[in-house]
Amino acid sequence: MTRHPGGEAATRKLISAAAPAPGSRIIDLGAGGGDAVRLLRSLGFEAVGIDLAPGPDVGFGDILAPPFEPGSFDAALSQCAFLLTGDVPGALAAAHRLLRPGGALMYSDAVPGGEAALAALAREAGFEPLSVEDTTEEWRAYYIDALWRGEAEPPPKNVKNCRYLAAILIKL
Repeated sequence: MTRHPGGEAATRKLISAAAPAPGSRIIDLGAGGGDAVRLLRSLGFEAVGIDLAPGPDVGFGDILAPPFEPGSFDAALSQCAFLLTGDVPGALAAAHRLLRPGGALMYSDAVPGGEAALAALAREAGFEPLSVEDTTEEWRAYYIDALWRGEAEPPPKNVKNCRYLAAILIKL
């Protein structure tokens, strides 16, 4: 799990903070190679993942138009994916639609404007932030290393004042 800051430890921390019930149905939005899907399954959750470039254990699907019925999931996970859609409000709205009332979105991503911006976007989409942690320093080290290895692109010119946040957002 090396495609986001903190790797598996960061994913486990999000899962622990959200504390989904055993056997919960969880979707990974932007699941990539499927590492988090396999981790969730190993922890006893019913997990599925979607991505535009799916790897093993991941189905093809667009975060902005996921191929599932409303209220299909107890929780959702998304790491380093919503900003890449180019439509964070749309991605939050799609995640909200997928969750049952009280469902948790386990979220980590770069957020232009930081914690206040994420709280505003979350509330607009129908979520209440339960917890938010700023892990920008870890993200910077990860991102500089990925740039150095040629595994990341420079940030878009219009993305400024970013903080990397790990948050649990609860569907109202």
